[in-house]
Amino acid sequence: MMAAAGDDLIGLAIRSVALAIAAGTALVALTLWGVQRLLAGAPASDLPVVSGPAPALLLLGTMGAVCLSGALAWRRLGPIDSYYRRGGLSILSAFGTFLMAVLAAPLHYFAGAIGLLALALVAGAAAAALARR
Repeated sequence: MMAAAGDDLIGLAIRSVALAIAAGTALVALTLWGVQRLLAGAPASDLPVVSGPAPALLLLGTMGAVCLSGALAWRRLGPIDSYYRRGGLSILSAFGTFLMAVLAAPLHYFAGAIGLLALALVAGAAAAALARR
């Protein structure tokens, strides 16, 4: 689908990147919550957990959120004819999701599991609102 003259491509780009980052953030917050739930009953240890389902969920969930963000941005930016611009904005969305994943770790430290669920709810609601536009 090509853009017609007079289409607001800047608005489309902003909405698409925001939608992609919000959707990725919701998924990564739920991933971190799931990892926290898996490790909730484990005894305290100074060693990092490197086996079992928790590290796999963390790795696959985070990478899945980053890929979801990039793919969603690419799809929503369809009216932009330039693959270079679509790709750049998609990569920006993926990086934004990764940044939100990094910022969600201190949120979990200060607000606990409720903070992660609240972040997932707010980000999911923002993504749903942006998807309707």
